Amino acid sequence: MDRTAHDVVIIGSGIAGLRAAIEVARASGGKADVAIVTKVQAMRSHSVSAEGGTAAVLYPELGDSFESHVFDTVKGSDYLGTRTR
Repeated sequence: MDRTAHDVVIIGSGIAGLRAAIEVARASGGKADVAIVTKVQAMRSHSVSAEGGTAAVLYPELGDSFESHVFDTVKGSDYLGTRTR
């Protein structure tokens, strides 16, 4: 049996697992060896299937904004959703 070693092993490729991997990479300055183990293809997780239900403004310092979040949400609804204030 082949063996491999990683600094962090994350079980699951849903939003929580992927977000955890991003945070480990950020906190370690990209130096941590992170493995993600999943029983499905990465783009087949339930989080991906939520179709925009798990969107958020994460990095305003990099240009992410509430306005772009709203646009992405409306676009994800095929423009069937509307924004009211």
